Amino acid sequence: MSFLRGVFGSPRNRFGKKILEQVRGYDAVEFAQFDVEAFEIAYRLTNGYAAKLNLDTLYRRFDGKISAELFEAVDTLLLPPDAPEGWDEVSPKLRPVLRRAGYGAVQVAGVNGRDLVLTRPALPYLSELVVIDLPSTVQFVTRQDLSRWGVDDEQVYAVAHANLTELAMSTLTAFDPGQGVRVLDFADDAGENYVGSLPLVGGWLAGVRTRTGGTPLFFLPGHLGMLVVLGATPEALPQLLALAAERHEAALRPLSAVPYTVDDNGDLMPLRVDEDHPAYAEIRHAQAQLAVGAYRSQTEKLRAEDDREGAIMELLHVRAPDGSEYTMTSWTDGTTNLLPAADFICFVTGEGDVFRVAWDDVSGLVPLELADEYDPPRFRVHDHPPAEVMTQLRGLAR
Repeated sequence: MSFLRGVFGSPRNRFGKKILEQVRGYDAVEFAQFDVEAFEIAYRLTNGYAAKLNLDTLYRRFDGKISAELFEAVDTLLLPPDAPEGWDEVSPKLRPVLRRAGYGAVQVAGVNGRDLVLTRPALPYLSELVVIDLPSTVQFVTRQDLSRWGVDDEQVYAVAHANLTELAMSTLTAFDPGQGVRVLDFADDAGENYVGSLPLVGGWLAGVRTRTGGTPLFFLPGHLGMLVVLGATPEALPQLLALAAERHEAALRPLSAVPYTVDDNGDLMPLRVDEDHPAYAEIRHAQAQLAVGAYRSQTEKLRAEDDREGAIMELLHVRAPDGSEYTMTSWTDGTTNLLPAADFICFVTGEGDVFRVAWDDVSGLVPLELADEYDPPRFRVHDHPPAEVMTQLRGLAR
């Protein structure tokens, strides 16, 4: 560390502290603090709304420079224009969006945001939320909004989907049967057309499949836009995954580098391939990366809660010496554990014995209770199984 950095702090820290000063200056903000490690500002408004402002996007967008434009951007993010109050006025402005699982699940000065933002699981480690589309920003719909409007969850989601019907119909003209591999880049750089949300709209995926005469692939690397691939072959898939990974890495708000396809019901699902597929390793990497990222965020938030339940276990992304990748979590004895879904469970005994067993082998011998109040899902376990079961598990260790 240089002398000047030691005296004045890093550029990122100075950037965060300057934003914190601005946030604390708002009358509507009751509490705010800067988390240096996470590079985010947790805040709570006087109306009880709690959230976190991630500074990575702002830092990259403004190249770390303090400016009037930066302060205007923070104004917009924290204090968006007032949304219409009544259901009749707000319903035409509702739009569905995809975010990482657990988005909005924050704990700020005693307020748990997990119970505020309207959200539901959409895909493994991705959730569907609804926003109010305002002139210069969006505002996430909360359960307080539903109470005020006198509507339920399903009604809000249905209206948000219906509001994209015109866009869905117009985009179908881009899909025609063709020869070879084609990559269609549906861009939404300004975040205004919500084209990346079309896979959520009922019937759109089936319409794409019908028009193309095949099964398309979809990539959602960032929270805006999407890539649609027609005529993908097993040999071309590794290159397509490399493109998606590049887009995912460059996205201001990364979402997923996992390839998705359409199931028999016309719904979006992760692409599944056999181990001998040319892109198997790349797909496993993208899946593990998405899962670990979602659980890492959830683990940090749950561990910060004052009334947390037992041990909140991490999900680890492991690369074996042969290059294969898998996920693993630990089950410790003598306490309640909330386990993330993983490929392997590592047992740590009081005698210092440590061994690893495949998740499916464990679940075949021990009931793993789904704690369905968590997204991404957690499984509640307590003490280690009885000695005879532990002996069986050791025999399955690998």
